[in-house]
Amino acid sequence: MDRVAITRLMWRTGFGPTARDLKRFKGRSLQQAVEMLLSAPQGRLAGQSGSRRADKRPLDPPESDRDLVLEWCDRMIRTPNPLIERLSLMWHNHFATDRREVSPPQLMTRQNALFRRYSDFAAFPTANFPRLIREVGKDPAMMRFLNNEENTAEDINENYGRELMELFCLGPTDVKGNDNYDETDVREVSKALTGWELETENPEVPMVEFNPDNHFGGDKLILGKRADFDYESVHDQVLDHYSHPRFIVTSIWSEFHPEPPDEGTVKDLMRVYERGRRRLRPVVARVLTHSSMLRSLKEPNMIKSPVVYAVGLMRTLRLTIDDDTLYNALNDMGQLPYFPPTVAGWEGGVEWLNTNTTTARFDLASRLLEKAYAKADPVKKAPADVEDESPTEAFKRARAAVGTPWLARGTKSALLYFSKSMDAERSHQRIARQRVLRAFMLGGPDAQVT
Repeated sequence: MDRVAITRLMWRTGFGPTARDLKRFKGRSLQQAVEMLLSAPQGRLAGQSGSRRADKRPLDPPESDRDLVLEWCDRMIRTPNPLIERLSLMWHNHFATDRREVSPPQLMTRQNALFRRYSDFAAFPTANFPRLIREVGKDPAMMRFLNNEENTAEDINENYGRELMELFCLGPTDVKGNDNYDETDVREVSKALTGWELETENPEVPMVEFNPDNHFGGDKLILGKRADFDYESVHDQVLDHYSHPRFIVTSIWSEFHPEPPDEGTVKDLMRVYERGRRRLRPVVARVLTHSSMLRSLKEPNMIKSPVVYAVGLMRTLRLTIDDDTLYNALNDMGQLPYFPPTVAGWEGGVEWLNTNTTTARFDLASRLLEKAYAKADPVKKAPADVEDESPTEAFKRARAAVGTPWLARGTKSALLYFSKSMDAERSHQRIARQRVLRAFMLGGPDAQVT
């Protein structure tokens, strides 16, 4: 792969390429690069955490929701293997759990660790969806969010039973538009999930226990089969539904590709999923090595999510968190981790961009550039001035300073025209030119896609 292909891969699987990525993947095939990503251990976070609150105190997630969000962002910024964090973010969206409905906050970080464990294929190569969904069902944050801790034989709560089928495993309808389940199935699945209790007196070590006195025993009719379903067997029954393989492989696909897969690709992914005993690594590998990963390199067509965009900016500019800038920007851009808009998570795609969120993206790029200038030169707090720099040289220097991002041909022409048109006889004019060029390269339309 060349620089353009590596850049595409690292934005789709992480938060943009580092100099190390460009070097280690140069000349390798897509298959080789993906194998390296999947085999890489989680590793230690880069550097020492310098992340701070606006009041300069260390981040304290149990005390502040802002810190809860920023702590995960800090991990994304400093991780040596961003694919693990991207997959964790994917599972957070798939199993969307809202901090506003979950207390104490330690339950959210515990769930985040669960998703990270199932995303680290070097440490857990046999990670599979059937095991993951069973752990999610007993995860304290999920139990509290969808009220399964309140689901008893005397008082059936259908929240988790419904989402187990609709959002997590099957989808509401099959490929032909037929209902995958009905309200009776929801009720009966919920009965099978009764009896689990949650104790959070010690928020660091929440306790999940089964109380048989609160379990609804006896036969239940679920998806056409009658049996005395319990927690384990009801998952078997749901996962045996013919719609499950298609649903889960297309869900994983949509995290990395902007367009839905064709039928041939879906069938291939389903075969990989089933032959791999529903392990996640083979499916992720096939999704990432699909030919569409490197399609339309000259015209990127996948909109970066706010988290991917913002963390990518931080990594590009080599910044650490030192105030609430990133939190506020993510909120303004429409994707605050741990605070999904609905139980279905974030819709994504073109929904990421509107007048307000696009403005927020440009504002963030400008703010972070100013932080980078202050970090590089605490006195002048500005990009360096180069006398006798030609307009073309100014353009090239600006682009190199912000990681040589992709620019469309029209954008290059427009920025070069601007560079030639702007007065640059004096130092402050040349510095202003650099500011504008860099801000547009990182905050303009081209920077929003990969």
